Amino acid sequence: MTRREVFKSTPLRLAAAFVALFAVTVVVLFAFLYATLIPELGGRLHARVDETLDALTAVDRSRGFEDLTNVVNSEGQSIRDADTVFLLVDTAGAYVAGNVRDVSFEPGWVKINRAELSFVTQERSDLDDEFVAKWRPVSRGMLFVGSSNREIRRIEQLLLRATMLGLVLATVLSILFGMVLASRARRRIYAVASTLDKVSRGQLDARIPIGKSGDDIDVIADRINKTVKQLGFLVANVNQASSDIAHDLKRPIGRLRQHLDVARRTADTADEFRDAIDGALDDLDSIVETFDALLRIAQIEAGARKARFQSIDLVSVVTDVIDIYQPVAEDAGHDLTCTDDYPLPAFVCGDRELLVQMFANLIENSIRYCPPPASIVAEVSMTTDTCSVTVRDSGLGIPEAERSNVLRRMYRLETSRTTSGNGLGLSLVSAISELHGAKLSLTDAHPGLNVTVAFPRDPQPAYRSVLPGPNAGKVWSS
Repeated sequence: MTRREVFKSTPLRLAAAFVALFAVTVVVLFAFLYATLIPELGGRLHARVDETLDALTAVDRSRGFEDLTNVVNSEGQSIRDADTVFLLVDTAGAYVAGNVRDVSFEPGWVKINRAELSFVTQERSDLDDEFVAKWRPVSRGMLFVGSSNREIRRIEQLLLRATMLGLVLATVLSILFGMVLASRARRRIYAVASTLDKVSRGQLDARIPIGKSGDDIDVIADRINKTVKQLGFLVANVNQASSDIAHDLKRPIGRLRQHLDVARRTADTADEFRDAIDGALDDLDSIVETFDALLRIAQIEAGARKARFQSIDLVSVVTDVIDIYQPVAEDAGHDLTCTDDYPLPAFVCGDRELLVQMFANLIENSIRYCPPPASIVAEVSMTTDTCSVTVRDSGLGIPEAERSNVLRRMYRLETSRTTSGNGLGLSLVSAISELHGAKLSLTDAHPGLNVTVAFPRDPQPAYRSVLPGPNAGKVWSS
């Protein structure tokens, strides 16, 4: 991967965004702490100065100016490296008591740097702090009291150092964590891209490894694997269909050529030529029928017919098909019946024409391949979520090992090679059931075969239906 590709990669950008988010979070946290803590400490400092002034002015009022002078001198001399400064001046502004001198009068709150103050005793002036101070009148002069904001400044520095340290640690941890995440995501994305490259080169058995986390990349990988699996299935079907077409059409095309060749070599009369042409036309009709069935299956698998879906009552569809095929079954020596005692219509969303064709194919197969006399039953059943149709016969059945094969295009069992047909009936049934989201299953009927198609039930049928059978005349609505 080139440097440009690295900087364009989504994982790296996500890692950078992760780092930026952590940095912004730390800065916002510092700003919040500073904005709430520092004003609170400043307010407490002002309150302490006011409390000291209140106590001293109370001494002046109760005991006089001389006692106030003694108290101020005592307080000023008792503090070393003072965090509190005192200055008492008379009405002329001359120094009377306190631990500082020569402070000019300013109304309200003032801030004075320690280095700007002239202390009475030797005092360190290298401390980088300020005094928040205030003047207040007393009986025979003015009183000045100030308190150092050293603790506030220390807390400010502590917050700043903690913020910088936290910002550095958060950035380093975010970068490391982001790099781990980015590297992991890059490996997984590369696995997806590598697998897709293999698929594009024809390796349809390639699959993306899926982890146990079940995250979004695993979900995408699983869907891609299912898509590639379906693609492989379709390609295999196309290849198999091509082989089956070549195999199954070889016989009618060979017969067609033989009829024409025999007619060319031996036919002498118009009737002989007519018989040869009729045989050739029969062969051509068989070929055309096969290709029509293949085209119908291709159209169904493309999903174009979904635009015609609507609410369909399976009971109505099945009974219509049974009514059509009962005479055919009787002529073949079979008994075709339908369970028609239904409490409610079985609504599904689908294409009525395709559903009729699917059930017709199933019943035709039973009529064609069951030795007479056979019992053929079509039954509709319902659950909370599904509507199922089962076509059951008492014929020879299909071996379990062959049940998946008979759904392939143009696949025919050896026992049915001698009968007419193109091997596309169950392929068409499979394509129609898949288009409708139905589950197709073939099971033993002991004896015979059960073919069940389970459809998702339509929860909101869009029209009214008249029920057949014992419920004839009853109108049901959604």
